[in-house]
Amino acid sequence: MIFSTLEHILTHISFSIVSIVITIHLITLLVDEIVKLYDSSEKGIIVTFFCITGLLVTRWISSGHFPLSDLYESLIFLSWSFSLIHIIPYFKKNVFILSKITGPSAILTQGFATSGILTEIHQSGILVPALQSEWLIMHVSMMILGYAALLCGSLLSVALLVITFRKNRKLFYIYRAMVF
Repeated sequence: MIFSTLEHILTHISFSIVSIVITIHLITLLVDEIVKLYDSSEKGIIVTFFCITGLLVTRWISSGHFPLSDLYESLIFLSWSFSLIHIIPYFKKNVFILSKITGPSAILTQGFATSGILTEIHQSGILVPALQSEWLIMHVSMMILGYAALLCGSLLSVALLVITFRKNRKLFYIYRAMVF
């Protein structure tokens, strides 16, 4: 009972913080002068990371197995992976464009996991025999981390294509206006 209440609280705190972070990113997209607001959104992802980590540890303790046995746990772990991918460049002080990809990805995966569609699978159950292996922790966690990295790379490449296409389109209109 205590573990399920703690899981519920941590899930909603992390979802709320990610929602606030997305709102802050949209505000800083419109107004560039608010630097402190942008920095607070970066710290919000770190708080989200720790909330989801607490959620996963609580679920691990209450169920007795690593929390990757069903869709709900996998989506929460995927959201945790997006937060982890966001935190690594933040501490290296290198790339801040990644937050435009990881924030919405984290909110979408966590939003789908906590939505009303999947309420019946929030309860942790007994592992099926195929998952009762020592390889569950290593294999499935690395697979989901790889999915998160692949999704971030794919979304960054789509963003690059959109930016490049828009620049070429403007150049095409300028060239067309000069010729005709």
